[in-house]
Amino acid sequence: MGRPLRLAVDEASALLVALRMLAELPGLEDRSAMSRLIAKLEAAAGEAAAASSQVAVQVDLRSGDGPEGLAARIRAAIAAGRRVHLRYYGPRRDEATERDVDPMRLLVVEGRPYLEGWCLRAEGMRLFRLDRVLALTVLDQPSSPPPEATERDVDQGLFRPSPDDLHVEFELSAEGRWVAEDYPCESVSDLPDGRLRVVLRTPDTGWVRRLALRLGEDGRVISPSSLVTEVREAAAAALANYVALS
Repeated sequence: MGRPLRLAVDEASALLVALRMLAELPGLEDRSAMSRLIAKLEAAAGEAAAASSQVAVQVDLRSGDGPEGLAARIRAAIAAGRRVHLRYYGPRRDEATERDVDPMRLLVVEGRPYLEGWCLRAEGMRLFRLDRVLALTVLDQPSSPPPEATERDVDQGLFRPSPDDLHVEFELSAEGRWVAEDYPCESVSDLPDGRLRVVLRTPDTGWVRRLALRLGEDGRVISPSSLVTEVREAAAAALANYVALS
């Protein structure tokens, strides 16, 4: 690396959650090195928090007691065999949902901490990114996942595209680069002026249209041409409705 890595408070907090989870895994060879790294990150995050209170407040509002506290409460719920209630933000639909979940494990995939459990709303196994949990309540009901609830194999990552998925190409401004972090991308290419070109694969283009409208001038669909036309028509319809109401 050509220069020191600088982490924002929320990034440092997420990394600390992941490291603490790894430190608890059995068979770790050099636990003392992990402990020293965690201590250094704690000190660095503390200094950054003092200089950037706005970011720290955003973290507290999203998870209630910070990412580390959230992970600790989930571990306690798993140990006690208790169900949890989540208020969870889903970027694909750009909405918050309420879900009761029978938690099964905490894990780290591609550098991000997740809760895996049986979601009663979806009636299936789901992974929940901890930085998208807006609120968590440990319920009195016992956790009782059904026999078909099995842990997902994440050794090859989370992104498992189907051959029938549609390839969608986005061009993002510097302000829209967050899409590459929040959505599973098949490829990411740097462009001049801090812009990105990303390729997504999806069986459903509805959420892609909503994402394109949400991005506005910070992103545009390049291909396929049929989806470009759909986005333009949706934008024109939204503009017409705005004019009619104004």
